[in-house]
Amino acid sequence: MLTTIIYRSHAHSSISRTSIMEMIELANAHNIKSDVTGILIFNGIHFLQLLEGPDAQVNEIYTRICSDTRHFNIVELLNDVAPFRRFGNAGMELIDIDLHSHEDCLRTILNRGTAKHQLLYNDRALRFFRTFIESIQQEKYYELPSATEWFFSREPLITESPYVANSFIINPVVDPLARKVHSFQFSNPVTTGLYGMGLLQHDLESKRVALLEAGSFLHSGQRVSISLLPLTIIKISDAPCTLLKYIEQSGLIPEQIIIEFLEKDLFANIDEFLHALRTLKSAGISVAINDFGSGHAGLLLLTKFQPEKIKIHSELIRNIHRDGAKQAVVQSIINCCDTLEIRICATGIEKAEEWMWLESAGIAYFQGPLFSGYSDDGLPFVSWPDPVEI
Repeated sequence: MLTTIIYRSHAHSSISRTSIMEMIELANAHNIKSDVTGILIFNGIHFLQLLEGPDAQVNEIYTRICSDTRHFNIVELLNDVAPFRRFGNAGMELIDIDLHSHEDCLRTILNRGTAKHQLLYNDRALRFFRTFIESIQQEKYYELPSATEWFFSREPLITESPYVANSFIINPVVDPLARKVHSFQFSNPVTTGLYGMGLLQHDLESKRVALLEAGSFLHSGQRVSISLLPLTIIKISDAPCTLLKYIEQSGLIPEQIIIEFLEKDLFANIDEFLHALRTLKSAGISVAINDFGSGHAGLLLLTKFQPEKIKIHSELIRNIHRDGAKQAVVQSIINCCDTLEIRICATGIEKAEEWMWLESAGIAYFQGPLFSGYSDDGLPFVSWPDPVEI
């Protein structure tokens, strides 16, 4: 079985064309021994490379390429099986765009093809070459600095040190560059042995405790986010009024409250849910879809219901700075939400590179262990990025 990998990267400023030619010569010899073939395109700044061959050998070579310090911002664009080799004549061959016109480059690539049938640009892999050569989407090549150029300084999340019960975990949503906490998410305690109406009743009643805790330290300009099961407001007829009563008892106002619903729980009962939601929204409460991208509805859900905020599922975020498919999906979500004026929060951020890519793409709000956690004393903290002074 043949595997094809295509990636794009940014050449280090210190690399010369002479050293690139030397690199190609060595790569060609090594790849031939591994039964791997391919082609490399260079435009003076960026590389686009195709590797093809047996799965294990291709992935071993790609792993080694990713650790090469002569380039950075490596983004995998395609990793798929193939019925044939497209470029079987050389272990690695270079095409320098600066030495050819765009048409000549495209013609040269097609002429290098060794497939049984003539290569055409309706081939998905080759469409990446055309896009690269014609500099299409180049504005989306986000040039990220090294993660070592940032350090993260901690400070207490709640400066007044109020009483905070252990039944809830507080996860802040932050705007890192503004050094501002946008909202405080209270995660539900784990429930076991509850089903049906008992589970829904517990889901509702637990919000009284969460809101009372939030009311003990939130200022007038701050917001709290709580999670709720859609069936809670559908099956418990007075749930919206009960929530409004809890908000009043906490000393907060509805405009300070964000209620989150999981995407995967919404679509099956969307019409009943939207009807029950009217009371909450008419009172001034904001609504967010959590784990967006994890369910079966996806963008279809946004055609039926537009919340004030969506929180992108952490699996779409993980290593997004290296994954072209995830980048394309998240950029489509950003474009959609920009048009609909829906705020986006990226969740589960673990790496500075993930944050930098998403910030470059236009997301301002983040949540995850890179920005918050708990100290050894059990107190919540927030971490802010600071540039390393050279």
